Amino acid sequence: MIARAPLALLLAALALAAGACRSGRPGRVPGAPEPQRLAIRGNVIQPDGTVLPDALVLVDGNRIAAVGPARGVAVPPGTPVLGDAAKWILPGLVDAHVHLFQSGGLYARPDLVDLTARVPYPRERAAVRAGIEDTLRRTLRSGITSVLDAGGPMWNFEVRALAARTPLAPRVAVAGPLLSPVARPQLDAGDPPVLRVTDPGVARALVRTQASLRPDLVKLLWLVPPGSTVESWRPVARAAIQEAHRLGLRVGVHAAELATARAAVAEGADLLCHDVDDAEVDGAFIEALRARGTVYVSTLVAQEATAQVFRRQLRFSALALEVADPAAVASVSDPFPLPEPFRAEAPTGVRPAAARNVVRLARAGIPVAAGSEAGDIGVFHGTALHRQLQLLVEAGLSRGEALAAATAGAARALGRADELGAVQVGKLADLLVLEASPLEALRNTTRIHAVVKDGTWRRPAEILPRTAADVVQAQHSAWNAGDLDGLLSTFADDAQVRSVSGGLLATGKEAIGERFARVLADRPRGRVRVLERRGEGPGVVLDHEEMSGWGPEPLDLGWVRYEVEEGRIRRLLLP
Repeated sequence: MIARAPLALLLAALALAAGACRSGRPGRVPGAPEPQRLAIRGNVIQPDGTVLPDALVLVDGNRIAAVGPARGVAVPPGTPVLGDAAKWILPGLVDAHVHLFQSGGLYARPDLVDLTARVPYPRERAAVRAGIEDTLRRTLRSGITSVLDAGGPMWNFEVRALAARTPLAPRVAVAGPLLSPVARPQLDAGDPPVLRVTDPGVARALVRTQASLRPDLVKLLWLVPPGSTVESWRPVARAAIQEAHRLGLRVGVHAAELATARAAVAEGADLLCHDVDDAEVDGAFIEALRARGTVYVSTLVAQEATAQVFRRQLRFSALALEVADPAAVASVSDPFPLPEPFRAEAPTGVRPAAARNVVRLARAGIPVAAGSEAGDIGVFHGTALHRQLQLLVEAGLSRGEALAAATAGAARALGRADELGAVQVGKLADLLVLEASPLEALRNTTRIHAVVKDGTWRRPAEILPRTAADVVQAQHSAWNAGDLDGLLSTFADDAQVRSVSGGLLATGKEAIGERFARVLADRPRGRVRVLERRGEGPGVVLDHEEMSGWGPEPLDLGWVRYEVEEGRIRRLLLP
């Protein structure tokens, strides 16, 4: 049976949503610029790791019309040529595992750690819903032109429709509510993302109803509750997978243990949505994946992020501080004490078996896709995928293999390998233009020159203008996390720290870093809180700040003045 969601009510909700969500593959976005010809010059990286140096990519409308050496591609008169021989062009990145109903903040998972006394979950979900266009924009700004939402509430289908009509959004493929042997009542804010199903007939009925909305994936959350076994739920999983395949729908399965992953593949899973992390994969499992053609989605970054948040070992990338949702970033560095039992049991980072397994599977020729599980605690939408690529390389993949996992492999996970994932004639013109080669240093995926979606070229600041308040908030979040590198990334190279009386306290990043390092070492529990914020002209932010952890009572610091230029703090004036 289904916990907390009577079948009749769910079917009615599905039917109501169907009217607005008939198609997962829309045409041109209303209000978007009219498609036109465009030529882009740069070094083209293909999924096999080969490079076409100094090439031209000719875009006609929203499709790639030609790819070849710059000297050999005929550019129609009047066609603008953007980029240059020093730029690097690759397919737009694809995140093969996100959850758009979750914020990535500390309060996103009350089923994992209950902090609802501080932030009630309905309030958290309402904030996510109100800010969804901002989330989509931040994802696109990160160079991600397509995502697969791997399961959530019925609202997922509305988000897909919204993204389809919103120019500054990635393509969104979705699954509906996850079918599972376990309930997640903590996540039910009136639109449950997880449905407990224990009857094969009910599972078939739910799949049929979701089919009316044309989901891009049917998702199963195959966990083994206490007192149960993998085999206990197998008849239900089999019924759901068979019904989905009969209706022409693909099936993804959350199965992070080898036993459940093996059973899921045997029953016909098209995607495994997480790394197998409890044991080493074996030859029989590899052959089963190969025979079925199952795509293996790796989400190592989610394991790392969970450990960093709950062990208070946060390290923010410069991209996360610049692009991720400031409220989500601030919340995970919130000094609010976590329950001690949870902190003691929190994972320590990427599980060794998970890292070894993704390399072994890739070497065996199994299609691997990169996902982030963005939306989970500490896993920020858009920016987390770049860290996932770095973790794949740290696990043992080459830079080219990691990039392939976030392009061709992830496009296959979406079921759109025919249109996405490669810079090839006829494919959709979703491209990422970088300032430097990611094959030389993978961190260069964050040096984004432009994002091309549906043939439209946009610079990063055009997608997501950054305010002075955003920069200052990023500095606060890094400070509260004790992340000195992240903190310094918010300052200009020639920044100054002064007192209001006029005294120069530090100039230049090195001197500022030394000063802040001493303060952090002396006051490791020091946390800043903004009591009031004011703007004072372009680029000027005034914060009335309070510092805790410096004594028995919080210390009122008074008004601190930040002067921001070109996205960096140029002058900091202390009271």
